[in-house]
Amino acid sequence: MRIIISIALLCLIFAPSFAQINNDGIEHIDNQENATQTRHASEYFPEAGDIAIGFDATPFLNYVGNMFNGATTNSLNLGDNTLHFRYFLTDYTAARVALRINSHRSMDAFYLDDQAAQAVDPLSRSQVEDRRITLSNNYQLKVGYLMFRGENRLRGFFGGDVFVGYEKQRREFEYGNQMTALNPSPLTVSNWNNGNASNSSSRVLERTGGSSLSLGLGAVIGAEYYLLPRVCIGVETGLVYGQTFYGQGNHQSEIMVGSTLVKENFEDSPKSRNRDAFTTFPYTFGNMFLMIHF
Repeated sequence: MRIIISIALLCLIFAPSFAQINNDGIEHIDNQENATQTRHASEYFPEAGDIAIGFDATPFLNYVGNMFNGATTNSLNLGDNTLHFRYFLTDYTAARVALRINSHRSMDAFYLDDQAAQAVDPLSRSQVEDRRITLSNNYQLKVGYLMFRGENRLRGFFGGDVFVGYEKQRREFEYGNQMTALNPSPLTVSNWNNGNASNSSSRVLERTGGSSLSLGLGAVIGAEYYLLPRVCIGVETGLVYGQTFYGQGNHQSEIMVGSTLVKENFEDSPKSRNRDAFTTFPYTFGNMFLMIHF
């Protein structure tokens, strides 16, 4: 159903671009009518000094499609965390910015028997908690320049972008049963999916994945159709070249050596670098985008 709706919207976008043909197959253009249509169409387009905010139209297409396919759990899944902006430098050129901020913190916790309390009173029902805290950050910034051509509410555009992205994840572990000389292998959560526990003589205190830094350039081309004054729907595709630099991953663990608690640092993965060049559709947004100017 989503494919059908997408095809219908594409037909709506491109249908007005075809000139009307008379019955003899000869194109007929009335200069006065064409001038009026052009004047009216220009009222739909943004002007120098206007700004715009854009959205991925895919969730809306999915929602409308599910309305007609009998889905019983239809929901508007707005999962994209990217904000898109334009600023029109002239009537036919614009600067654009795409900003993504995704910072996440979560905690998993499970109860365990308090071994220190049980050492004093074997019948103790005291409990302690083991916790795993996950911290993740994902930032992306794209800055570009666009040029527009077209009339009759349908416009094409082309331009370029530069972008930078940064991503990192870290996990911290907190344990209720302390590791001591009297208890060198305390009861510890060994499976964070279900809370299963076992006695462990070595425990991870912190694990940091290698950070990634992405830099790149992009060339973009697309088209948009103005459904209402300063409200358009469109598509775009492009060519991207970029490099990603990966930092070193490491973790810290604790272990008893005799009667001494020792914390050790380990390197998990070395630094690395990837290079990519590829064409992509969609380029910035989802399958289609919605842009509102004001």
